[in-house]
Amino acid sequence: MASSLTGLDSVKHLVNSDVSTERPSRWSDTNIEQPALILTPKTEQDVQAALHVAKINDLTIVASGGGHGTFVTVNPKTLYLDMKEFKNIELNKEKGTVRVGGGVVTGELSKTLAKDGYYTPLPNSNAVGVVGCVIGGGNTPLNGLHGWMADIVVSFRVVTAAGDILEVSSSSTGKELTLFNALCGAGHGLSVITSIETSVYPIADLNMPEGKVWTRSLVFPISAIDTAAQLFLDLLRPPPAASITLLGMRSPPGTPAAGVPIVVLGYSYFGPAEEAEKHASLLFQEDLVGKAIMATTLLVPMENINDKLDPLNTHGGHKAIASCRLEKTNIEAIKNAFQLWLSVTTKYPDSQKSPLALSSLNSTKPTELGQGSAKFVEGRNRDISAQIVTICQKEETMAALTGFMDDTVAELRKGDPGVVPRSFPNNLRFGINLEEMFDRERLAELREVKKLWDADGLFWSPFEA
Repeated sequence: MASSLTGLDSVKHLVNSDVSTERPSRWSDTNIEQPALILTPKTEQDVQAALHVAKINDLTIVASGGGHGTFVTVNPKTLYLDMKEFKNIELNKEKGTVRVGGGVVTGELSKTLAKDGYYTPLPNSNAVGVVGCVIGGGNTPLNGLHGWMADIVVSFRVVTAAGDILEVSSSSTGKELTLFNALCGAGHGLSVITSIETSVYPIADLNMPEGKVWTRSLVFPISAIDTAAQLFLDLLRPPPAASITLLGMRSPPGTPAAGVPIVVLGYSYFGPAEEAEKHASLLFQEDLVGKAIMATTLLVPMENINDKLDPLNTHGGHKAIASCRLEKTNIEAIKNAFQLWLSVTTKYPDSQKSPLALSSLNSTKPTELGQGSAKFVEGRNRDISAQIVTICQKEETMAALTGFMDDTVAELRKGDPGVVPRSFPNNLRFGINLEEMFDRERLAELREVKKLWDADGLFWSPFEA
C-alpha cells in the first residue's frame, strides 16, 4: 500500500498485502503500470469507501470485471477496483432474467445457466467480464436471434461518482434513463456497476439436437484461401439462428502440424439439425470437402461452445484488437487481409498465436430492435464483422503490429466502399479515432452524460475528448 495515501482506514480490509501495490493481472500488459492501490471490494459499501479514498487522494478509478479490455490504461494515479468478489448469479425463471454480479465472467455465467437449462447470449470467450461486454454493446453469435447484449439487458445496479447506489432501467426517467441508455453500449467510465439484470431463455426452446449446438467445420491449408473465402461469401446473409466464421490461425501445439497456418470455415446453428444441414449444405459438397484437411460435424453443449478458445485467455504479454463492421466484402479484400496476417505472423514469431477472423450474422433482428432506441449501438445493419487479435510477448513486436492492424482494416474496408467506418466499443485500441465507434453527435451526447454523472472525472473513460 502506498504510504503517501490518506484515509485508508476505511479500506484496509480490502487490501491483499501481497498484491496491493503490484501491477494487476490482466489479459494484456500494454499500458498497465503499477497503480497507487488495488482494492477488492466485497459489498457496495466497500465500493463507496473506495470511491471516497480515490477522491481525497486525487486518484482515478478503474473498475475491472474480467481484466480483458486491451484499451484500459492503469498508471500510478489509478485506484484499481478488482470486482472479482461480486460473483452472484441469481436465475429468476418466472421473470426470465438473471442477476449477474460485476465480477462474473462469461464462462461462469454460461455454465451456471446451462445447469438449469437456460442460456443468455454471450461472446466467443469464457474469460471476459459479462458487465464489460454489455457496456460495450455485446456482440455475440446469437445476435441474429436476440439482438445485442445491450438490447436484452433489463437493468444496472450502480454506485455513482457521488456515492449513491441506484438501479437504472428502461423504466427510469430523467437523468437516470439517460444513464441507462449510455450504459447500453458506451458505459465505460460512468459508474461502478455492481450487477446487471439481463434476459435468459430456455435452451429447449431452440429445438437443437440433444439440446446441443450443431456445428460444421472445414479446415483448409492457407494455400486454399481462395476456396475458403469464396465459400464464406457464398454463405452470406445467414439465417438468424446461424453464425459463420472464417478464421486464420496457426495449428495449435500438440497437433501434427503445429505452427502451420490454416484457414477454418466454421458454421454454428442454434436450432434444429435439419435446418442446419439445409442452410449449410455447401459445406458437404464433395469437391469442397476434398480440398479440406479436415471436415467435422459436431454437436456441442451450449456451455462448452467457447471451450476450444480457452488457450487464448492466458493473462500477460501484449495484446490488442482491431475490428471493423462491414455491410459487404469481396474475395480480393479477404485474400489481401489474410496475406497481411500470414506475412506479419511469419515475420514476428512471438505473434503466431494472433488470429484473424471474419464472421457473419443476420442483422435483421438487431436492426429492428434499434429503431427508435436511444441505446449506444451503431451500425446495426451490418452482417459482417472482422477482428484482428494481435497476441505477442515483446513490446517492440506490438509496436510493429500496430501498422499491420491499420493496414488490415484498410484492406477489408476496400471491399465495402462508401460506408461510414464502424467498429466495436469493446474493440477500442490506443490511438483509434473514436468516430469509428459513434458519430460526432453521439460522442457529444455521451460526453454530456459523463458531465452529468461524473463531472470531476473520478472514473477512467476511453471517451474523454
